[in-house]
Amino acid sequence: MRGGLAAHVRLTRGSLDLDVELAAEPGEVVGVLGPNGGGKTTTVLALAGVVPNAAGRLRVGGESWDEPGTARPPEQRHVGLMLADPLLFPNLRALDNVAFGLRSRGVGRAAARERALAELARVGLGDQADARPRELSSGQAARVALARALAPDPALLLLDEPLSALDPDTRARTRSDLAHRLADYDGTTVLVTHDPLDALTLADRLVFIEAGRVTQAGTPGEVLREPRSPYAATVVGLNLYAAEGDTRGHATTDTGTVLVTTNPTAGPVWVAFSPSAVSLHRRPPEGSPRNSWELRITDITLHGQSARVGLAGPIRLTAEVTLESIAALGLRVGLPVWAAVKATEVRTYPR
Repeated sequence: MRGGLAAHVRLTRGSLDLDVELAAEPGEVVGVLGPNGGGKTTTVLALAGVVPNAAGRLRVGGESWDEPGTARPPEQRHVGLMLADPLLFPNLRALDNVAFGLRSRGVGRAAARERALAELARVGLGDQADARPRELSSGQAARVALARALAPDPALLLLDEPLSALDPDTRARTRSDLAHRLADYDGTTVLVTHDPLDALTLADRLVFIEAGRVTQAGTPGEVLREPRSPYAATVVGLNLYAAEGDTRGHATTDTGTVLVTTNPTAGPVWVAFSPSAVSLHRRPPEGSPRNSWELRITDITLHGQSARVGLAGPIRLTAEVTLESIAALGLRVGLPVWAAVKATEVRTYPR
């Protein structure tokens, strides 16, 4: 088993001041998430050596890749790279596309093709070795790109939005194929993605990068239980607010809204509740719920047999309701409605 990853990426690129630490054990997948412009892709480029990591450090498998006297240019880093665009050579068969990295490292033609064929078989494309890229589906092209990245047996595998260009059905199948293949890979994988399902199903650890800094790191389970930034809460599907709590079960947000909970936490807290805990009403709700506001619908997004309803007013939140509720209440963008959340559904935990 190879050594893992210990990286400190510290650099300035344009207006981005990046200071990010990543660590992983051999065989682990680190999922990197964050808003556009936060530094995710720059981090990957620094690991690959494409962007100089001037003030940081990088050790892979116990070896330094960027310290003075040991700095390796990109072509000497044992890295596999897969992007949203497979970037297959259109004039080469799938077999030769996969063998390309091995050939560029000096491996003989016969040995490179033998390894490439084995790698294609591992991603379920052994029967497509002679196909040209134009003859492959988008999902098959992505799997060829994965096989090409893994064929040279890299110490570090970098996946930058590898599934983002696929349609939903193809993405689901390719995600399953990717998970199966990564389970047999004993190097370290860094996966950059915007997709919560990719992150939660493929990664062993999640790292959130926002404005050049790590805002949260932990296992998927830890992030699901206690997200620590509004972006992380969006990824895991929770409403989240920074607030100041007291011992009476009141938490006052930065905008002055008071939320009531049955698990009081005093001091600086995060307040969280699920969109499914929000009920919507056309009139003030009966029973005097302890958390209720008159809001206006800003957007409605369908998700299978349910819908996410964005609301704004004294507080911004997302509700998840059935399609039947959408029709019965006549919900539409711009409509004023009442939103209610039971105090028992509201959680607080220290910031």
